[in-house]
Amino acid sequence: MELHFRNRYTSRVWVAIMFYSPDTCRDYGQWGTRGWWAIDPGGEAFVLNTSNRYAAYYAEAANGAVWSGPYGPMYVYQNAFDSCLNIGSTAARRVGTRLVDMNGYSTYYVNLVA
Repeated sequence: MELHFRNRYTSRVWVAIMFYSPDTCRDYGQWGTRGWWAIDPGGEAFVLNTSNRYAAYYAEAANGAVWSGPYGPMYVYQNAFDSCLNIGSTAARRVGTRLVDMNGYSTYYVNLVA
């Protein structure tokens, strides 16, 4: 399954994701984390190819808007990152994420709107 994000918001948005990755992140919570994809208004980004039905995301816009939720927490960094859920550092921020259920879809689109 492919996970894509569409920016339907009025400002540039940065997206970070959390996804099941038991092989790579076996000793660190079994979930991988990656960020950031910068998506301009009206733009789209392909962020993940997975066989797992669930993923989660956190996003923030240039004007301060935030898309967060009750899942996680996930550690995000100021710069691009590719890590595991339970690898945190003093350079990271803890954020909540929103769940994505891609069950039954070969390609799933998350629309970021106000």
